Amino acid sequence: MSAKKQSSLYKELAEQYRDKNINQSWLCYENALYHYQKEHETQVLDIDKETELRGEPMDPFCRECKNAMRTLENQPGFVVAKTAVILLSYNHGELTQTCIESLRQNNSPQTYELIVVDNASTDGIVQWLRQQKDIRLIENQENQGFPYGCNQGIALALEESDIFLLNNDTVVPPNAIFWLRMGLYENEQIGAVGSVSNNVVNYQQVPQQFETIKEWLQFAEDNNVPMKYPYEKKSWLVGFAMLIKRIALRKLLEKEQAASGTVLPEILDTRFSPGNFEDNDLSIRLLLAGYQLCLVKNSFIFHYGSKAFQRAPERFLSLLKINQKKLAEKYGMDLILASAVETALVDMIKPRGTSLRVLEIGCKLGAGLARIESRFPGAKVLGIEKNEFLARLARGVTNVIQGDFLEMEAEEISLNREGDNQEESTQLHKSFDYILMDKVLSGQAKQFLEKAKAFLSAKGKILIVVFNAQCIRSDRSDAEKGFTLEELTELCNVCKLRILKFNYQSAQLSMEEKQKIVELCGSWDHPMRLLYEAEKFIFETAV
Repeated sequence: MSAKKQSSLYKELAEQYRDKNINQSWLCYENALYHYQKEHETQVLDIDKETELRGEPMDPFCRECKNAMRTLENQPGFVVAKTAVILLSYNHGELTQTCIESLRQNNSPQTYELIVVDNASTDGIVQWLRQQKDIRLIENQENQGFPYGCNQGIALALEESDIFLLNNDTVVPPNAIFWLRMGLYENEQIGAVGSVSNNVVNYQQVPQQFETIKEWLQFAEDNNVPMKYPYEKKSWLVGFAMLIKRIALRKLLEKEQAASGTVLPEILDTRFSPGNFEDNDLSIRLLLAGYQLCLVKNSFIFHYGSKAFQRAPERFLSLLKINQKKLAEKYGMDLILASAVETALVDMIKPRGTSLRVLEIGCKLGAGLARIESRFPGAKVLGIEKNEFLARLARGVTNVIQGDFLEMEAEEISLNREGDNQEESTQLHKSFDYILMDKVLSGQAKQFLEKAKAFLSAKGKILIVVFNAQCIRSDRSDAEKGFTLEELTELCNVCKLRILKFNYQSAQLSMEEKQKIVELCGSWDHPMRLLYEAEKFIFETAV
């Protein structure tokens, strides 16, 4: 899209947002001005002496945008801040330069400040960084790791700037940061937002595949545009490109300081140095502070991916295990497992008509329900989570109530969220199109299924995932004991549930474990192989 078309587009958007969200309206005017000035970069805008003193161009388009922005700035609730881009550098200087050039080329210099923390690079990049007039540089004499370096950069940022943690092995296409900022100011509850990418975990990776960066940048041009449903609530965000609201950081630190009595807690916890899982930790703390996290699907940023660790993959994998354990120890449970989305269940959901009601029993951090809300806008979802801490976090992700499903009265189960129209009926008997049970069935499986049937609509379905008790994998935990296929079939028969679909997910098996299956079955091609190879069984059932 040409700069001329973009300037008109974002000015139109600004006018549409004026009565809905003054912060987003202001951002659209600002972006319209940026594209307009790019369009006219070779032209001299007419400026008379009076407007020159005020810094206002006489050009009608610019004058209209600037006047509108000033009006918005004077309204109650205007809180848009500049963005402080925090970039860590450790060798791979060519990637750092490419990233910085993409920032300069595709963003107005008035919208951001650039802070680079170099962790003792030895490839000459520091000399280049010193020569850049638009960079505030911190030079560490030794590699302090990602969390510590980010904390240094944040401390150097302007006091009111929002904080954008950005990996140096990225390329930032046009409008990527703009749409992140639009997401950040969607409402007061949003504390941080993240981008989609070609190389990222946590279900933030786009499904498209291209071979060249040129193709990816063309994809970005097509993707980073107005989108009807651009947001997905998340239980955590990947720190490769994470924009955090300054107000949220301030509230987070105030709460942690009051709770601990220490001077100032760290923004990124340095126990996770040299890096990994500090982004999970910060996300959890933002949820605990009462904020929401949001994936912005129309903000694509290209990511080469972990260049610093690719030279030593075994060390990288070891670090992942160590830091995941540290995260679990900090919070008393493995929150990475609790944030996993069982995509097989989500993919089985096929709405009939325009309404969709989904109940998940044992929703953990609510990430699966948030995915359903994102995929099927307008869906009504409800999660029930027994664990109080998980339920507290999950309320920042989706509609969740805390309790033991078997012990809850029907009246306690409500689809209404705080602030919803209370006139809407809360009677949920026989109303859910889908009831999800992801690895929650145990010794009380019959009672779970019998009670769940009371909440199922006439054509509703119960989707079940369980561990396979016969899986040959040797390192299975007690929590993965599960059921045999025969036990599951009998359970469905007892509960008068028809099995409509059946699938399984294979375990990652060693050569020794595969050989054991051959010995048990007689050959690897034997159909009974799945009884030992399957790690999880997936059922779609109905009454």
